[in-house]
Amino acid sequence: MLKRFSVAVMAGVLGFSQMALADATNVQLAPKGEIKGKILVVASGINEMKFKDGRPHKTGYYLGELAVPAQEFIKAGYQVDFATPNGTTPALDKNSINLSIFDNNPDKLAGAMAFVLSHPSMQKPFKLNEIARSIRTLNQYDAVYVPGGHAPMVDLMQNKDLGKILRHFHETGKTTALLCHGGVALTSALDNPVAFRKAMVKGDTQKAQSLAKNWIYKDYKMNVYSTAEEYGVENWLGAKIEFYMEDALRNAGGKVIVGEPDKPFIVQDRELITGQNPYSDHLLAEAVLKRLAEQKAGKFNRY
Repeated sequence: MLKRFSVAVMAGVLGFSQMALADATNVQLAPKGEIKGKILVVASGINEMKFKDGRPHKTGYYLGELAVPAQEFIKAGYQVDFATPNGTTPALDKNSINLSIFDNNPDKLAGAMAFVLSHPSMQKPFKLNEIARSIRTLNQYDAVYVPGGHAPMVDLMQNKDLGKILRHFHETGKTTALLCHGGVALTSALDNPVAFRKAMVKGDTQKAQSLAKNWIYKDYKMNVYSTAEEYGVENWLGAKIEFYMEDALRNAGGKVIVGEPDKPFIVQDRELITGQNPYSDHLLAEAVLKRLAEQKAGKFNRY
């Protein structure tokens, strides 16, 4: 497992200096001084998906999408807690260990790796049902954030506990953010997210739309990893995925707006902030922190 690698081994595997990784392990894991609040980061609990033809493919969370916003939240004074469906340590998508996503800066990549390998809550996350079953627990969090990687399209989009969490944040008007494929997890707030996912896999658009009548995000403007970007990934992987994120959110009732492929782009509508791709990580984090400041100043009540 990655978390058992020594600094020397990790540096060799990732191709940057031992000093860069060693220095990065000193990354601040908790806010200095007074804590402004708490942010819940929800990650997938699976490490494998199926292509449309049934072949398995290893997946997980995208490194930058999880680590970059989380670190920025902490630097801004927020405590970050992680949660997965079963309380398991989330799996890292090895394809996201990519310098190009970190401005070709080895130190930035080292910092992200050090963060995910050393943050205590990443190693032992909460279970989603532990968060969802208690209003008192939910009330502790000022924002919820879901990073991407393909994994959320397998478990998070049909997880009813996540659906309860999202409904709480929607009803209270608290900041809700999702990035890249993480955006598809919004469908967990449907009345029957399991049946909705099955309809998407089957390509039954009519069925999917009929299952989305009471969606809390109906007519919200939102953003997700675009179909155009997904085509490029499919060409690279040599296989088709089970369905596209844009189609899922549109069938659920969202007003999906996408930007230029592989460029930073976010959409904000009421409490909801969504980002398109890994390159949108900083932009999304900035938007979350801005809205949290406004939220704490009492500029938002429910919506």
